[in-house]
Amino acid sequence: MEHGGAVSFEKGSVYTRRQIHEAVGGSARAALPTRGGTVVCACLTRERNPRAPQEMAVGGKGRAVRLARAFAASGEAVPVFVRARRGGWEYTGARRVRSVTEEPGALLALVAEGAPPDISVVLHLEEAGGAAAPLRQPPVAVGG
Repeated sequence: MEHGGAVSFEKGSVYTRRQIHEAVGGSARAALPTRGGTVVCACLTRERNPRAPQEMAVGGKGRAVRLARAFAASGEAVPVFVRARRGGWEYTGARRVRSVTEEPGALLALVAEGAPPDISVVLHLEEAGGAAAPLRQPPVAVGG
């Protein structure tokens, strides 16, 4: 997966969180793992994100929302994984944020589809293209 400073995953392949962590760094448990204040990937579950990988629901008002907004503002693409089974995360491509929704009606619609009721931001994700190309670590700085 790691090739001379670049990280590449095969679209449709399944990886463990440990493999993802070893390749890109960051938390092996967070939905938006960071390394050095930089978002390095997104790991989505269908329980929290019924429209994954096209959308990511972010709950609360704290660090997760700040990370989501910083990721959106960066315009950078990161590897996105969706849990395929217990212990297995399918790589769905490098994605960047196309738009952000914070409008209560849109959030309620997503909750009606099964997202948790604490969501406060939805990131609409789009593929960055060149899915087979290595992905450089994005410079997505976030404040604490």
